[in-house]
Amino acid sequence: MKNLFCALYLLGSGIQSALADAPPVTPPLPSPSHGFSVYGSLKYPADFTHFDYVNPDAPKEGTLRLGNLGTFDSLNFYIVKGLAPALVLLTTATLLEEAFDRSGESYGYAAESIELAPDRSWVIFRLNPKAQFSNGDPVTADDVIWVFETLRTKGLPMYRTYYKNISKVEKLDEHTIKFSFNTTTNRELPGILGQLPILSKKYYETHPFEETSLKAGPSSGPYEVDTVSSGRSFVIKRVKNWWGQLLPSQKGRHNFDKIRTDYYLENNALFEGFKSGQYDLRQENIAKNWVTAYDFPAFKQGRIKREELPHSLSDGTVGLIFNTRRPLFSDIRVRKALTLLFDFPWINKHLFYGLYKRNLSYYPNSDFEAKGPPSEDEKAILQPFQDQLPPEVLTQGFTLPAPQTETDHRALQEQAQGLLKEAGYEVRNATMAHTETGKPLTFEILIYDKALEKIILNFALRLKRVGIGVKVRNLDAAAYQLRVDNLDFDMIYAGIPHSPSLGNEQRDFFGSERADIPGTHNFFGIKNTVVDQLIEQLIGARSYKSLINHAKALDRILLWNYYMIPSWHSGVARVAWWDHLSRPKITPKYRGLDITTWWFNRKKDARVNLEPEAKKPTSQENWSLWKKIRGWFS
Repeated sequence: MKNLFCALYLLGSGIQSALADAPPVTPPLPSPSHGFSVYGSLKYPADFTHFDYVNPDAPKEGTLRLGNLGTFDSLNFYIVKGLAPALVLLTTATLLEEAFDRSGESYGYAAESIELAPDRSWVIFRLNPKAQFSNGDPVTADDVIWVFETLRTKGLPMYRTYYKNISKVEKLDEHTIKFSFNTTTNRELPGILGQLPILSKKYYETHPFEETSLKAGPSSGPYEVDTVSSGRSFVIKRVKNWWGQLLPSQKGRHNFDKIRTDYYLENNALFEGFKSGQYDLRQENIAKNWVTAYDFPAFKQGRIKREELPHSLSDGTVGLIFNTRRPLFSDIRVRKALTLLFDFPWINKHLFYGLYKRNLSYYPNSDFEAKGPPSEDEKAILQPFQDQLPPEVLTQGFTLPAPQTETDHRALQEQAQGLLKEAGYEVRNATMAHTETGKPLTFEILIYDKALEKIILNFALRLKRVGIGVKVRNLDAAAYQLRVDNLDFDMIYAGIPHSPSLGNEQRDFFGSERADIPGTHNFFGIKNTVVDQLIEQLIGARSYKSLINHAKALDRILLWNYYMIPSWHSGVARVAWWDHLSRPKITPKYRGLDITTWWFNRKKDARVNLEPEAKKPTSQENWSLWKKIRGWFS
């Protein structure tokens, strides 16, 4: 999803709400206000000095070095073309800053105040007069209006649906912007607008916004671009005397003088780079590494720390996604048959060391996860559509098989073959083929991470047993992204992170309007009128309880239509770091790893006796390491 998982790893994960008992209707906060809340009152008062989960006295020094798998060829994170480094996000301020110990709450950032109409028909943002770009130009209402209009017309396709309910934008003065809405029921719109990145209109008047470029415009955020080596490394440096460093929403954050990301070709090389001190912080997503590979000297000597950080975050919609635009996968019986043949228990035991749980939701590990049979409230939402739904939606909780014995596997194989027979397929000469055309049932799975190969190949082996042919194609990140953006795939392993409280973004993820748009996040190609209607009802939910019920109802419809083979989650962030890094004592419940709150501790730098910059690997060293590791598997 356009580097979004990379961004979440680097900057932190999305959040989930703790406001399940929020009142059904809460009047707008006094206007103008220092912050915005979707459903309840604000936690932090107008005179707050910093968020509870930061260290306001954290030193500002040192370099944070990160490692990433893949490549990049652009610095524009907001368009379809190209791959941009996640660190680009730290070069742009936004109108508001989310709080990560409360859901749906945002506080002043580039905007010093927000005023919401009593009937929620408009919102006014008043810019902080101190806000400026790194070249000294002031941030003005013209910049904000230009960003809004440009994202809507030239940005990622999701912005068209994201801003669908915004009918008008006006400049009231040089520092004041008014957005008018075509609805009064979309409660999160002010918060959505608060996420607007602050970019320079003046810069883009001479630099085409919609074209990929490795040249950066002036920064409005805490960092600016320092050095760029296309596809290899990307460095940002902290803006001197940054205008926002004392804001309550920013204090105690952005503590490194520089942040550097080096890109690696392969996961083993990436891990070896961490072990040898080439980068400082790693979120470990390979179970085998976590269980078996942390036995090297630096870890045994205590110079590398690691910890499992429990969280209450949604792990996102993740899995093997069917492209239902393809005739083969337009048949729900084929999709269900393939889902039955995915052997998660074996994969979890033999490849994941039992560290993961099966996803049984499009919103796993969250308040929005549908569990067991639908509640009465959910039934009330679903019953008007009962003639258009799979019958199980209203009566059963969604489950997936967990075979343990060969007898279990044979039973699932027979069930899958029965579904395929209903769909018009039969085995001929050990090959599953269409009964009328004789065309073999074959398809391709695209991946870009070699670590997935064993998992996908196990799945392919299971399918081969019933005569289904699978080709696994491992592409580099750029080629993979190009094909996904152009909807040119049969099946992919991909994911969609979710926001604190579900809303407008669901249109882009699952809505019919975005199904055939290049660059869409509706990878599945879902065109389901019931899904569309439930998304609109969800967006208009008047309480958090109503939002939960509508989300669970939507979850059930998505699950029972088998648009993907659900993946797995752990419920914790597994993080390892060199001990010269420190983090706050408090980790907010609704935030995972967040590098913006960590800092460099020079006294604890036990990695090497050199300054961080002096230990940077050369291109030749990276290539030599890659050749060495490649030789291990030859």
